[in-house]
Amino acid sequence: MLNQGSIARRIALSHLVVILLTGLLMGAAFWILLHRHLEQAARDSLQQDALNVAGLVSGLSPEVVGRGGMMRGMFTYHMLGRVIQGEYLLVNRRGVVLESSIEQIPTGSVLAAGVVDKIVSPGIYDGRVTLGNERYVAAGRHLDEQANRGSTVLLLTRMAGLEEIHNELLILFLISLSLALLAALGMTVLLARHISRPLKLLQEKAHRVAERNFGWRVEVNSRDELGELGQAINAMDEKLADYDRAQKQFFQNASHELKSPLMSILGYSEGVRDGVFKGAEARHALDVVARETGRLKNMVDELVFLGRKGGPSQMYHFEETDLQEVLEQAVDSQQVLAAERSVVLNLDAPPEVMLRADGEKLVRVFINLVANAVRHAAKEVQIKAGIHPGAVHVTVQDDGIGFTSEDLQHLWERFYKGARGGSGLGLPIARAIVEEHGGTIQAGNVPGGGAAIEVVLPVKN
Repeated sequence: MLNQGSIARRIALSHLVVILLTGLLMGAAFWILLHRHLEQAARDSLQQDALNVAGLVSGLSPEVVGRGGMMRGMFTYHMLGRVIQGEYLLVNRRGVVLESSIEQIPTGSVLAAGVVDKIVSPGIYDGRVTLGNERYVAAGRHLDEQANRGSTVLLLTRMAGLEEIHNELLILFLISLSLALLAALGMTVLLARHISRPLKLLQEKAHRVAERNFGWRVEVNSRDELGELGQAINAMDEKLADYDRAQKQFFQNASHELKSPLMSILGYSEGVRDGVFKGAEARHALDVVARETGRLKNMVDELVFLGRKGGPSQMYHFEETDLQEVLEQAVDSQQVLAAERSVVLNLDAPPEVMLRADGEKLVRVFINLVANAVRHAAKEVQIKAGIHPGAVHVTVQDDGIGFTSEDLQHLWERFYKGARGGSGLGLPIARAIVEEHGGTIQAGNVPGGGAAIEVVLPVKN
């Protein structure tokens, strides 16, 4: 059975309505065409028989014409094998019946004047006549005037007989149509179930996704729109599952990263409050609190920035920006860190390369890249910019041990930290800013040792 309100039920009902309307139209057309065909077939047959009988009668002598029973043998011969049986009349020009096969119209009776005017005129008569209380389809043939007969042979078929045949054929047609409708209805139910089955699977899949129950694939083995929808939902499930895992990992990492500076701030502030640290130790404790507070603020700012990625365009202020100035600011900001680690920063950038960009955010990108390179470099970090058609390529390269295969796989994930990594947010932030500028960023290893990150940005000139 089909559930009420289900799509299978609606498909079945819509198909049933179409089938019923088609059946009704076919039945009406069959009824009209069959009725016309039977009457026309009767007329054609009667005309031919009237022509044949009239030809035979015309060859007889005038004394024989009108002799009782003369026409019965000829008429019976012509009616052999006919499905639709008929009657005959032989009428003279005054309407007197010379011979008849109709009991209600015996020989010697006179036909009504209106009927006589129709059937005794020269030529061929073809049409309907009413004799007594009976309606007939009739065909008449006027006999040869030269033989001085002036009589008409009239062959008739009862309309009631045609209607009986018509009704019998119509009943057979309706029975056949009903059986066909039942078969079509059965096929419709099967088809509706076949169509609705993948929809039910997709519905169940949607409910599972809504409940964050990922990992169950829906199998729709069809090459139509339903199959494509099933593939799209499976792909959506995989992406949502990845997003769900990433979200859980993000909150775990975020709570861990935020907890470390908070614990330091809490511990040192309580020590100062309780008098554990005094004098120089208290000042050192306050320095630690200030440093960890700044670190915590930077992490919160970075998280807020990443959360706004793809948000309102007013976050960015695009204007003409000199690439060389951007790179110089980034390098200058990392000179102290580089000196502490005995790393030399080398900048090679062509002048007057203008970008349509948010200068402050690009500085932030290259600060993150240079700082990351300094932490992993052995002696030197190179920052090199080169012009290509329609774009500028900036490479930040160190001479350290390079990226591991695991680093390259997870480098752009939030809170991922390799050896000597920072907060794990610098590279994701850099990627977000570069992509917002319509550029790309890629990481790889340099032959001979070292890591390199290349940023490609569109240039104005």
